[in-house]
Amino acid sequence: MPGWPDRGIPRLHVLASERELADDAGVRTLERLLERAGPVAIHLRARLSARRIFDIASRLTWRTGRTGGWVVVNGRPDIALAVSTQAVQLGRGALSPRTVREWVTSRGSSTRIGSSVHGVEEAIRAAQDGADYVVLGTIHSTPSHPGIDGSGAQAVRLTAERLAETTPIPILAIGGFNPDRAREAVRAGAHGVVVGRAVWDAPDPVIAAAELQSAMDETDDENETMKIT
Repeated sequence: MPGWPDRGIPRLHVLASERELADDAGVRTLERLLERAGPVAIHLRARLSARRIFDIASRLTWRTGRTGGWVVVNGRPDIALAVSTQAVQLGRGALSPRTVREWVTSRGSSTRIGSSVHGVEEAIRAAQDGADYVVLGTIHSTPSHPGIDGSGAQAVRLTAERLAETTPIPILAIGGFNPDRAREAVRAGAHGVVVGRAVWDAPDPVIAAAELQSAMDETDDENETMKIT
């Protein structure tokens, strides 16, 4: 599978919704994830006021310098640029990567741009439009998207192969991941995974995040062993 360009993108991305951001306890857990679970990207994906998102993003971004972690603001490039978060995530209905790239460049910012996609052609368009990485899903069915069947690891493999031939950017797979499925996704060509329940429903979110990180690192070790032999 392709070796993605090294862009410093964390492999584990954790979604934080209104539930996790509702009070200070949830934000403190996010701080623990950044400090103790290895390089983690926290996605602020919640319908909250711009002021609340700004305050949380500022608080978390302050901690990322020591950890290699990221803060990603979903759908709000204005807040991402105001806070100087590491990335902004663009979903359906958001501004295009090209438009946001022009805005980012004009301000001399290093903010990365992620684009949410649901198939090969969308991924290629996002890459050609200036996205730094794509979030591809839904790979496995999840309770948060009832009635939507997962596309499976084969979708990751096909998208990775096509991107490698056109505009190579990393893939982050989303949808129903646990450590075993994270290994499978990396074997299929994903750079990493995006999770929510796998971390938040665990007895200890930090341990759950570390286990996901370890699973993906183990897959790297397997790939290196295969190259040697």
